[in-house]
Amino acid sequence: MPLLTIVPPMPGAERRFKPFVDFVHASGWETEFVRLELTGDHPPFGSTAHFPQVDAQTEGKVVMGFSLGALYSHLGALRARHLILGSISPFFLEDDDEPQRWMVSYRAGNPHTPADVLVGEKEDAQMHRRATAVRDFYCQQTYVVVPDAEHELWHPNYLQAIKTALDRLEAKYTKAG
Repeated sequence: MPLLTIVPPMPGAERRFKPFVDFVHASGWETEFVRLELTGDHPPFGSTAHFPQVDAQTEGKVVMGFSLGALYSHLGALRARHLILGSISPFFLEDDDEPQRWMVSYRAGNPHTPADVLVGEKEDAQMHRRATAVRDFYCQQTYVVVPDAEHELWHPNYLQAIKTALDRLEAKYTKAG
């Protein structure tokens, strides 16, 4: 079975992601989580020290992150085989209307990594601006506006969009070896 490496938004998210992991397993994929060494109970705005942790654990892998996990994947998984970025958080230097943000550009990712960029149709305008900018950053990408979905990984349409990406990737990488 192919392997999906999940970048959590914060340490300890594995328990909260159990229904998603079950869904991925039912889709024919194994899963593993990136282990993040973070301090505190909120995102470490101002520190990029955890991005290299993501890179070290995702080299050559199919990587998925949602919300902050997508931000960590985009900026950290620089040597991944493929990225699935769900509802990437708008906390970049370019997001002037977001008071809490990293002082790093979304352009600090690797534009040559193939990526699926997803955003919920009912998410706010800022989320859509960031998703389209990240989409345009990647040289090889698939972009999906998930119908009727808000910022919710568990929405049935969001899960279906991820399954569609996983099915396509399984066929692509199984054939390619």
